[in-house]
Amino acid sequence: MSEISTISEFLLQSGCQYRVFDLGRGIRKLKAQEFMDIEANKVPHPYPRLGLAWFGIVFWNKQLSDQQYIWFLKLPLDEQGLLSSAARNQFLNIVVEALGAQMEVTKADSIPENPYTFTPGQQQMADFNSMVRKALSMPPSSFYEQACDYIRDPQAHDWQQLPLQGLADVIARLEETSELLCEQFESLNDTVQHSLLNSMENQPLGVSLTETLLDWIQRQPDNTAVHVALLRALTQSQARGLVHQHIARLLDSPMGAKSDCLIVISGRHWDYLEDEERLYDFMERLAKLESNIFVAVFADIVRLPSIRDKALAQLRRPDRSPQLSQAIEHLFRAMPS
Repeated sequence: MSEISTISEFLLQSGCQYRVFDLGRGIRKLKAQEFMDIEANKVPHPYPRLGLAWFGIVFWNKQLSDQQYIWFLKLPLDEQGLLSSAARNQFLNIVVEALGAQMEVTKADSIPENPYTFTPGQQQMADFNSMVRKALSMPPSSFYEQACDYIRDPQAHDWQQLPLQGLADVIARLEETSELLCEQFESLNDTVQHSLLNSMENQPLGVSLTETLLDWIQRQPDNTAVHVALLRALTQSQARGLVHQHIARLLDSPMGAKSDCLIVISGRHWDYLEDEERLYDFMERLAKLESNIFVAVFADIVRLPSIRDKALAQLRRPDRSPQLSQAIEHLFRAMPS
């Protein structure tokens, strides 16, 4: 154990292949080197949520078994976004004790309950399963074709019989389904649309699908829940210019005063806020809402490496409004002494 200081070292020395996914703000594949750099504290964790790093690690040892194992881990971060080595080491101690000196990964399911593991919700678990199967060149679930059949002809099938996993598979395989979704999205049941939007936040949507969704939302100007779902769906869209234009229009509409929309913008579209003037305008909007929202959102975005310095600079901005000054005072009062 003294020679093993990281999770990636443990898996490699156990003879395992592995894939790492970040589950903090949507699901993203992490390259092996990215994960190693995060573990070594060479870089801050890029997608913190609630002061934690959230990982889904899939690993297997072909020489021992065809079975894959999964660890869902939540590890604390410091104020700079760096991984807590002490927490990571404690988790490794728990693992080694459970697996034995030979580090038998076939016992991976026997790790006892501990503060560093978690169980994703139903939606995230379905999306994760779909993405893992795709990443490992495995076929989709048996529900995939059923979901595709419904999307092709929604009038001929009962949407209530659609398993969540099948819809997640559809979105995980956008190279096969994007054109179909562009053609049929507006004709689908509202509940199915919402489920598809939930899954989309984990995928790099192309321009055509992004345009389809933006056209669709224009016909629902007053539906806050739909606007929030769409914002999440556009999390990883490759058409960042179109997404930023949409966010700017949204902020200038009545939706720009909705706390739910502002929270999703900060939580999923922080790249929009990397511009200092946009960030200032955003903080002014937050300040007009209840002070607890401002404190919570600021505490969230200040942990993002690409925004941290700019967010802290806003606290010293001399031309801020009285409302923002008051919100900042509340922020300081809310900070632990």
